[in-house]
Amino acid sequence: MVALALTSTRREILAYLFGLPAAGALASCRKTSAITFDGEFHEAAFAAGHRIRDGALPPPASAAPTEVPILILGAGMAGLSAAWRLTKAGFDRFALLDIESAPGGTARGDRSGVTSYPWGAHYLPAPTTSQAALLELCEDLGFVSGRSADGEPTYHEHLLVADPEERVFFEGMWHRGLLPMHAATAEDRAQLARFHRRVASFIAAREEHRAFSLPVDTSADDPELLVLDEMTFAAWLDREGFDAPFVRFLADYSCRDDYGTDAAQTSAWYGLHYFAARTTRAGDESAPFLSWSNGNAHIADAMMKRIGFHRFRPFTVVASVAAEGDGRRARVRTWDLRARRSIEWIAERVIFALPSFQRRYLLHDFAAPAYHPSYAPWMVANVHLRGRPASYGFETAWDNTIFDSRSLGYVVATHQGGPSNGPTVWTHYTPLTGDPVAARKDLLAISWSEAADAVARELARTHVDFEKHVHRIDVRRWGHGMVRPVPGTKIDPARRGAAAPVGPVHFAHTDLSGVALFEEAFHHGDRAAREVLASLKGRAS
Repeated sequence: MVALALTSTRREILAYLFGLPAAGALASCRKTSAITFDGEFHEAAFAAGHRIRDGALPPPASAAPTEVPILILGAGMAGLSAAWRLTKAGFDRFALLDIESAPGGTARGDRSGVTSYPWGAHYLPAPTTSQAALLELCEDLGFVSGRSADGEPTYHEHLLVADPEERVFFEGMWHRGLLPMHAATAEDRAQLARFHRRVASFIAAREEHRAFSLPVDTSADDPELLVLDEMTFAAWLDREGFDAPFVRFLADYSCRDDYGTDAAQTSAWYGLHYFAARTTRAGDESAPFLSWSNGNAHIADAMMKRIGFHRFRPFTVVASVAAEGDGRRARVRTWDLRARRSIEWIAERVIFALPSFQRRYLLHDFAAPAYHPSYAPWMVANVHLRGRPASYGFETAWDNTIFDSRSLGYVVATHQGGPSNGPTVWTHYTPLTGDPVAARKDLLAISWSEAADAVARELARTHVDFEKHVHRIDVRRWGHGMVRPVPGTKIDPARRGAAAPVGPVHFAHTDLSGVALFEEAFHHGDRAAREVLASLKGRAS
């Protein structure tokens, strides 16, 4: 039984999480006295990471360091992409280190007796021929079924998100699509149409050198576009006269979904990038989504099969990266969480695939460019159900959004090819879009029972007899879940310079693009691996 005696502070945190009035947060939800479930936190290694920050790790053991040509620090999607490229090039003398028990970073997944399910990223927009390297990955992993008459890839049908793709809970009912268009006013409809025409104008104006493209750094650098990075997306919407509620909801939801920010915090350049970058030509539909029951963990697992699990070193905390000898090699000190001992490595090249904020704590002797982006915290809950709660209105979709919540709603793990009834897992996502430092502190202050109860309350108010079906809610708190593309991110010279290698250290992380997208993580991992291969070839010659 989850029964809470909430303090006013806890009420405020939970009210913030789900957009309910603080004073009436509990009263406005269905009663939870009959909701009984188990669960726990499934956490990243917060304590170990903070020990690095505080310099509390012991010195290394006396054993001789392990020498390796290439050491990849971080097995998120950037680190995995670097490892995949090295393997693809026939270079297999590297080690891949990560603090977690499994690779994937924020694209990790898990499995129950019913289904696999995600703990983070859960889809990939289908790459086109303009994304040659990423398309190469998709072909290598077996996602591509063939080519169309115009040379564009076609993808296996079972990987494309099945219909219905989206629904939204609005005024007590579920409705098909992201927006409840039956309730749209004439002004809503007119402004939505005008907004999409405005986005199309950015695509059509520069089809040879895309105004907004993926990866971010291939986008046009025209001054009239870059000025958009000096204002918020909300300010741009105001300037353009977009004030209709449905347009503002669409803008806010999209920013929270991809960036962990709302329109009032997001750079206008990145806000427009969300809508324009994944459409090849003006007027075309956005690229379809590829998805799996465990989300992008499927991609991580498929990459690891190519890379080889014997190269992966889990439960390994990176403590420092220092110069070795004349500085042409690096000495990396790590802490093995299981053996509880320090281990040293000496590497010809290091691929630093960790978030950029960790540079200040880990890099020694290397004058790497200072780049200090901010990161949005997230809370993800996996809700294990014995059966499917009924709901008023439209049937359950893959992505289920709640119009009046700060959460993003949930995705259904068994939607892709699973049964339409019986047990399943819903993955519920909540970005904390306030001040990131304060939001992170608030998130880490709540208990599992408080977090799980908040999720249960939201789902109970949007479904019939939810309490009869739920039996477990597990929660994961991502303290630095997504880099935040605030105004100034695109034009920031520190961001632009942060990808340049320093001595034997090369950098690869999605935050180097200012956005936490798979396409960006892959790009930087692939780029860093190519840099390393070129540098080692140059030294050998």
